[in-house]
Amino acid sequence: MTYVLLAATVAVHALLCLLAADFLAGLMHWAEDTWLRPGVSPLLDRLVVAPNMEHHQRPGGIRQATYWENNWITMAIVAVPTAIIALCGVRAWEPYLTLLIASQSNQFHMWGHCSNPPLPVRSLQRLGLLQPAKHHALHHKRPYAMRYCTTTAFLNPLLDGIGFWRGLESIGELLGAHVYRATPARGGY
Repeated sequence: MTYVLLAATVAVHALLCLLAADFLAGLMHWAEDTWLRPGVSPLLDRLVVAPNMEHHQRPGGIRQATYWENNWITMAIVAVPTAIIALCGVRAWEPYLTLLIASQSNQFHMWGHCSNPPLPVRSLQRLGLLQPAKHHALHHKRPYAMRYCTTTAFLNPLLDGIGFWRGLESIGELLGAHVYRATPARGGY
């Protein structure tokens, strides 16, 4: 009985890591889509803004990139907090699993644009553990303001339903920020 309880606990923790990684990646995706604009930083333009804008103009283009082209930026970003928690002596496996999953968020995103992903991915998409194309497609439709979490199909209905992203944008606008998401360059209005 103890092994069953241990296995169930590990499974619940792994699912929570998956959801935490999906939320973190969704938060980054939302911030990138909403606040970033060209011309602020040549480095950001080249690494983040231009690829993001191209993706929103040609959503299926993500399928033509290699694994490394799709994932190196998220892997590089995740390497920083991974190194920090390792240097701080964190021994719990959950933060590392969360960061590992987050490092692959662009791969999950790419599979969310595939009509015929690999069989194991399709199985996980049917379970909702990975996001299917039909779920993610709403992100690329007007008003271009939903479905930012690209890993699972669990968080988007909740976050979109409670107006989470609009709430964050309202706070940002109160602080003087401007929403750039729906510009023509991003496939918006």
